[in-house]
Amino acid sequence: MTPDIDLIARLGLGLIFAGAAVIGFPHRLRADRAGGKVSIRGDPAWFWRFMLIAAPALLLACIIFLINPRWMDWSAVPLPPWLRLAGLILALPGLGLFKWMFVHLGHNVTSTSVPRSNATLVTTGPYRWVRHPMYTSAHMLYLAVSLLTANWFIAACAAAGFALLAARTRIEEQRLIEQFGDAYRDYMRATGRFLPRLRRKGTG
Repeated sequence: MTPDIDLIARLGLGLIFAGAAVIGFPHRLRADRAGGKVSIRGDPAWFWRFMLIAAPALLLACIIFLINPRWMDWSAVPLPPWLRLAGLILALPGLGLFKWMFVHLGHNVTSTSVPRSNATLVTTGPYRWVRHPMYTSAHMLYLAVSLLTANWFIAACAAAGFALLAARTRIEEQRLIEQFGDAYRDYMRATGRFLPRLRRKGTG
């Protein structure tokens, strides 16, 4: 019996959205209750202008795919079933990293590039190896969604979303340098931005 690849893809897509929501929302709410909300106005205007195009387009396309994949056939890509199923395999460590990151980031989490005034420098858990594990997990989940749906439009929206997050990290890191000074500079020398360094630099 041939498995229904679209059904598996829809279940996997639902798992990703439900998992990200169940993991992310409680941590963000607790952080906002503990330290107050951080205004998105701290981010550059271009970031939210483009994100408010890419993110809703991605969400809407995924919802349409969940309802009926045939409605997204206009942008479908003929990927082999094994490659689409690889998206489901990738989603599991992506969600695991997402949870691991929140556990260690704690009340420091914000939705912007602006750190909280009472933020602490976290270097434990995934932060021991990469400076932005949240974005690493986002990339893994974006890629998983793109493979599961086998859809170029969804993949393009996901790529745009990650590109915007990646571009914002330079602003975020500059603000962290302003807040933590040499401690963050040393941390940057010892870790990779999104992937662990093959060879870690000294922190003199």
